[in-house]
Order: sequence, then C-alpha cells, then structure tokens
Amino acid sequence: MKRDISLDILRGVMLVIMASDHFGEPVFQHLYEFAGYVSAAEGFVFLSGMLVALVYSRYHTANGQLLEKRIWHRAGVIYLYHLIVVLAVFIFTVATEMSGAYWKSFATEMQAEPVRGLLSAMALVYQAPMLDVLPLYVILMLAAPFGLRLMLQYRSVGVAMVLLGSIGFWLAAQYGGGRAVLALLPHAVMVRVGAFDFMAWQLVFVLGMALGYLRFSSKGELPRINGWLFTASVAVVVFLFLQRHGHIPGNISPIAAWLQEYRHIARDNMSWLRLLNFLAMVCVVAGLITFHQRYGIFSWLALPGRWLAFLGRNSLQVFSYHLVVLYCYIPFRWGAWALTDNQKWVFLACFIASLSLPAWWYERWQQRKKEAASLQKQPDFTPAPTGGLIAAVSG
Repeated sequence: MKRDISLDILRGVMLVIMASDHFGEPVFQHLYEFAGYVSAAEGFVFLSGMLVALVYSRYHTANGQLLEKRIWHRAGVIYLYHLIVVLAVFIFTVATEMSGAYWKSFATEMQAEPVRGLLSAMALVYQAPMLDVLPLYVILMLAAPFGLRLMLQYRSVGVAMVLLGSIGFWLAAQYGGGRAVLALLPHAVMVRVGAFDFMAWQLVFVLGMALGYLRFSSKGELPRINGWLFTASVAVVVFLFLQRHGHIPGNISPIAAWLQEYRHIARDNMSWLRLLNFLAMVCVVAGLITFHQRYGIFSWLALPGRWLAFLGRNSLQVFSYHLVVLYCYIPFRWGAWALTDNQKWVFLACFIASLSLPAWWYERWQQRKKEAASLQKQPDFTPAPTGGLIAAVSG
C-alpha cells in the first residue's frame, strides 16, 4: 500500500508542537493543550499505532513469523535511539555536576546517582523529563504483534477482542494498576515513569492500530465520517476548549465543577474526559481530511505540508535530536546565561528550522545505503583477457 502523505504531515505537525512545548517559555504557555484537554503526545502515539497496522499488516501471510520479526526489529531500532539519547543526557548531566555549574539537569535523580540512573534508564524504568515517549513506544512495539495478529487472523472478532482487552487495561490504570506493577520492581532500581502510565496510554496506541487495520483491510480507504458524529465531535471539542481555557467557570453549575476536577482530566492515566476529548478531535481531523480530499481546502498549505511530511517520514530521528538539543539548551533558559524573551523567540525559530537536519541526514544515509546495495547486486561485466587471441592473430 502506498504511504499516505497525510499521515506523515500529521506526524510532522505533532513533532513541531511537541518540540515547541518542550522548548518552554515564552511559547509553552501559549501552545500547551491549546485545543483543549489534548496534547501532541496523544496524536503522536495514536498515529504510531495506526502506522504499525498500515506498514506491517502486509507481512501477515508471509512464511514464518515475519510480521513479529519486522515489528520487533523496529522496537530494537527505537530502543537504540533511546540509548543514544540517554547516553547524551547522561554525559550532559555528569558534566553539569562535575563542573559545579549553576544550572541543574532535568534528570535530577541521575545527577544525584549517575550510574544507578543510567542503568535504570537503559532498563526503561527511569524516565527523566521529556525522556518518557521512547520507552513507552518500545513497550508498545514489543506488544503490538500480538494484537495486530489477532486483528488480521480473526478480523472484526479479533478487533473486538483486542479493544476489549485494551479497555480492560485502561480501566485497571484508572485504579492504580500501572503503579502497582511498578511497585513490584526491586528497590535497587530507580523508578520514575514520566507523564505516561503505560497501562493507560496503550489504549491510544491500540485505537490507532485498530483504525490502521480497518484502513488496510479496506485497501487504503478511510472509514466514512457520519455527519452527526462529526457535528457532535465538533461540539465536544468546542465545549472542552472553552472549559480548558476558563471560559466556562466551575461555579455556574455543579456539573461544570464536577467536569473540571483533575481526576476526570488527568493526563498520566488518560482519564475518561481527556480520552473523550481526544477521540472527538480524531473525528474532527478525519472529517477535515475527507473535506480536503474532496474539495482541496488545504491546498494553499502545500509547501509547509511537504516540509511537515519530510519531518514526519523521519520522526524517530527528529524526535531524538530535539531531546538532546533541548537538554543542552538548559543553561540558556534560566540564570546568568539566560536568553531574553526576544532572543528565545529567535532561538526557537532556528531550533524548529534545524529539525530538518536529522531528517536530511537520515534520508541521505538511506539513499547511500540503497546505492551501495544496488552496486553490489549488479553483474560483473569485466571483459575477458584478450592476450591469447592477440597472440594467435600475431602468430
């Protein structure tokens, strides 16, 4: 199946938003959850699950366990990038401590206990700020073949089985199931799991994988968006946008106050209202994509769309790069070396533009690998020695 550029564009959008969020002030307060109780992380995880189904489903009928091998190989690649980022952060953190610098690394526990922090990060259980997405992605990719195989083997029944199991894990997370699992780890391990409870966030990935399977089985066609569903989704998104930004005060009714309680909108365990907000946003975005396919409403954004698709095609490299850069940027956020707000805006623009560098490098490296492989496959057309023929003629 031909890769859909719209998915690459959406992943590129998620990357730019996450990079800007992680950059911090002066843009963070204007950008974080600007659309309601949703963030770019939900979209990134959802699209990752969708692409797993779209890319790897074609290996279902292959001999052996090719589907599992391909997905687990990808999990290994993601883990390798995680290790590279962790080692870079470890070097920065240790250098910060040894130099007696006025700033502190975000990895405060690693700064206090470097070796224990490094080993725990390599084991995926110590996740310093911003270093929590790749470990989550590795765990999800390791489990993905089992769910995808069920969907492909049993079709609608398999999809229902996987979704019911995923919802069960999500419900367990609402009552502390993820924390209970982590509590079983030995005390020698440094545990910090960041902003994502894996037992809850797997539902977002599985929903994306289910949609990707449905699209694969329908030969690339997106499921039709019902008009009433689209309208209801727009209403939910608008209502929760107004509530998120304080335009619906909690004192107007007991229901409004109840909806604004943190237990309903918590991010770490993907509380029900946040999940509803995200699903409504998915329906709205799917509807807008359908409108664009019919009427070309976003054609005027073709140029930035190509750049975003370029980033999205190389999301792992871009994401890893931005983490390392932003850890190295810590000295310039606060304290004696801090940039002014105007300087930070300029630095932010340069930083976002520089996201193209890892994508360009990776695609260039891939192209060189393909060229080298093609040269090795070409037959040898070296002519045979002609010395004997010449000697015969001259004789």
